[in-house]
Amino acid sequence: MSQKLLPLSRLHSINNFNFFFQNTKRSLQLNQNFINNQFLSRKILVPTFKSVHSHSSTNNGNHNPSSVIENVASKVLTCQDADAKSSQSFDDTSKIPFKFTPKSPSVPSKSIKAKATLKEEIKSYIKLTKPNLTMLVTLSCICSYAISPLSVSVQELMFLTAGTALCSGAANAINMGREPDFDRQMPRTVGRPIVRGLITPNQAYNFAAIIGSIGCTMLWFGVNPIVSLLGFFNIVLYAWIYTSMKRKSIINTWVGAIVGAIPPLMGWAASSSLLHPGAWCLAGLLYAWQFPHFNALSHNIAQQYKSAGYVMAAAENPKLNARVALRYSILMFPLCFGLSYFGITDWVFPFDSAIANGWLTYLAFQFWQQQQRNHGNGSGPSKQGIALAGVHAKKLFWCSVWHLPAVLILAMLHKKDQWNRLYNYLSF
Repeated sequence: MSQKLLPLSRLHSINNFNFFFQNTKRSLQLNQNFINNQFLSRKILVPTFKSVHSHSSTNNGNHNPSSVIENVASKVLTCQDADAKSSQSFDDTSKIPFKFTPKSPSVPSKSIKAKATLKEEIKSYIKLTKPNLTMLVTLSCICSYAISPLSVSVQELMFLTAGTALCSGAANAINMGREPDFDRQMPRTVGRPIVRGLITPNQAYNFAAIIGSIGCTMLWFGVNPIVSLLGFFNIVLYAWIYTSMKRKSIINTWVGAIVGAIPPLMGWAASSSLLHPGAWCLAGLLYAWQFPHFNALSHNIAQQYKSAGYVMAAAENPKLNARVALRYSILMFPLCFGLSYFGITDWVFPFDSAIANGWLTYLAFQFWQQQQRNHGNGSGPSKQGIALAGVHAKKLFWCSVWHLPAVLILAMLHKKDQWNRLYNYLSF
């Protein structure tokens, strides 16, 4: 019986075995040519019988049995799977000298896809609320509630926290829904859900309407109507007035600072009267803090704001931007003194808070001084001056991030008669 030598491509035995063993239980793409590498493979000779050749030629007509065997053997040796099209061309599988069972590619089930889609959608809606900003707003409200002099209840605190967070999230969602074309032009905001097309503006408005209504309702029935009205007013102020003014005048920063001052008033109004001057000292503290924080932030991305169509003091008037940051940093000293003067905190608080206020004011002064040098003469700032101003702005920004929680925590620790009540409780 005569035989013919057929050239086939095969891996070296160890590599071929390892690759085959690792892939026997999972589907692979067809014709991926992962193994057909001239540097990894070597030629071998496989005997085929003429009887098989003659038998195959009579049954298959134009089909070349050598090419059929070579094709199938190559796929098996290289751990590839035959697709449906290839398997259909082989009408008589008895012609193949080894058993060959094609695998169907695994496809994720519809339930897995639905779960993944739902998870991504929930994440997108959460991002609409700007979680970090919402958390900061809520914490300022809670701290104000804790500093206020009158009664405090856990139930009231829970309604206040949830309602304030929902109102803040609604305002942020409307803000994103109105500005996708502008956010698309800034690297800082290009990843927002509406810009990426994950959520439409109408969906953002509907979402804001739902959570805003729930938040205001919780504040109305769980706290009191004054707090609910303040929450609704803050949504309108931030989502419509402030958002519209960002593209018209640098006064938008002063309007935005009012938005940051309302949550402390909400926390105070939950248990105490807004006629108390201490409420306005606390709100003024949050109002003043907005300027060194945001002016330092906007300095290093001033051109981004300008290119996106926003009118900010950092781009329009850099000297004014730094001067305002310094001015309101200094204002925090008398505001902290006012909290002690009006009987909200003890007389140690002005001295403790002066350390944090002094740190912030010093960095604001350095920022202002550098901007005076950069823009004091008509020649314009040098590259070194621009770099130094950016460094001072960055230091001021990070200082403001730590400054606010430090001052609020100190105010809670130095609340009037706080230590006397703790002493009496422990003595009892």
